[in-house]
Amino acid sequence: MMKKKLLAGLLALALACTGLAGCGSSNGGDSQGKTPDGKTELTLWSSYTAASNAKFEELVKKFNKENAEYSVSLETGQAASGNRQKLSTSTPEYYPSLFMGTNNAIYEYAEAEYVAPLQDFIDKDSEDFTEGMLESVKTSYSDTEGKLIGMPVGVSVKGYMVNLDVLAQTGYTVDDLTSFEKIAAAAQAAFDKGASEYGYIPGDGSEVLDMLLYQGVGIFDADNGHSGDITKSMYNEGETKAALTKMAKIYADMVKSGACMKNTKGQDAGTATFVNGRSLFWACTSSFVYELQDVNIEFEWAFLPFQGVDDNAKHKGSVLAEGTSIFIANTGDETEMQGAYEFLKFLAKPENQIFWSTFRGYTPYTEEALTSQEWITWRDENYPSEAKLEEKLKTVNAELKFPNATITNKLLDTSFEIVSNIISEPTGDVNTYIENAAEALNKSIEILQLRGQ
Repeated sequence: MMKKKLLAGLLALALACTGLAGCGSSNGGDSQGKTPDGKTELTLWSSYTAASNAKFEELVKKFNKENAEYSVSLETGQAASGNRQKLSTSTPEYYPSLFMGTNNAIYEYAEAEYVAPLQDFIDKDSEDFTEGMLESVKTSYSDTEGKLIGMPVGVSVKGYMVNLDVLAQTGYTVDDLTSFEKIAAAAQAAFDKGASEYGYIPGDGSEVLDMLLYQGVGIFDADNGHSGDITKSMYNEGETKAALTKMAKIYADMVKSGACMKNTKGQDAGTATFVNGRSLFWACTSSFVYELQDVNIEFEWAFLPFQGVDDNAKHKGSVLAEGTSIFIANTGDETEMQGAYEFLKFLAKPENQIFWSTFRGYTPYTEEALTSQEWITWRDENYPSEAKLEEKLKTVNAELKFPNATITNKLLDTSFEIVSNIISEPTGDVNTYIENAAEALNKSIEILQLRGQ
């Protein structure tokens, strides 16, 4: 298994004293301080947008008011990948107390020296605050041995927003949409019938990765990296290549016909088009429901998780619990790290889960929160299709998990590149697009091997 190693010595010190390493922040180590009322100061690097940070700040202020020992300050950071890069090239005295990330990189975090695994604090606690957490969620935030590494701020699932008014004109129902093949057929029908301007708005490449995982094919050799070293990508081999080729040809047909919007900017770019009723499907995440809450939408909509490529998919009916995560930084300061743990326990309280989920469109992740009348009332009034999502999340599938690799961003980038190439040149050779993606991944793997990772 690849081991995560940090840059050390002068290089790390040099980077630490540049803007890359956040030199001079108010986090742990020598720069950690006390508030005027004697509380230990904790910092949290956020990867949220300004609007979400402003709302999350309400939870931070609530914690600071209720807790007598610790005080959290929110610092607007970078995207999750930026936070990882910043931490991996820094030293503990420049770490924050906590930071946001994404659980599709959970195995990288599990081996990173800058992470203090959440399970270590739970094991020392007299009460397990994660009791009642959905097992599918625990699996998604744990390492290969079941050790909880971090925790969700709230759970989301990647899939499609569906315009139900348009879908009704295609002859399909949501229950019919059991594969990407059928989703594309419905998108084409919507376009052909003039029911909407587009049938399909592409996402950010994660749909390709998730599609393959639901299909049940390999991403990397060695059991997707969960047993043994990763030595190559499976993108251009066997059943993985067959699934990718089929997916790519379906995409190309939609683009050539005009049923697929020519979007190469990721999931955010589709918001206005979908909200204005101009597409049947929009590939995004379930948390994007917050984009729909404050606008005047004149159609019925639902959320549908990503599916396998076709109906031969191995993991039909299962979903991957995904979303923004929070991790405790391994600052070496026991008081600071304990405070970070106390903040995570605070966020997990049912009322705080519900507060955040009803704003951000997340799904609460414990039975107590999910069965509360407050949540059920809000869900049924604002987000009826969420109930089906919860049922899928309650179904545990230990086989369905992200690949274990430290090149998650490269994997997503190359997957998106396949889609972008198809959109840019739908008559091109899809096999070449797939071969190029595999080559890019294999080069990244070679670099990791040279670094001893």
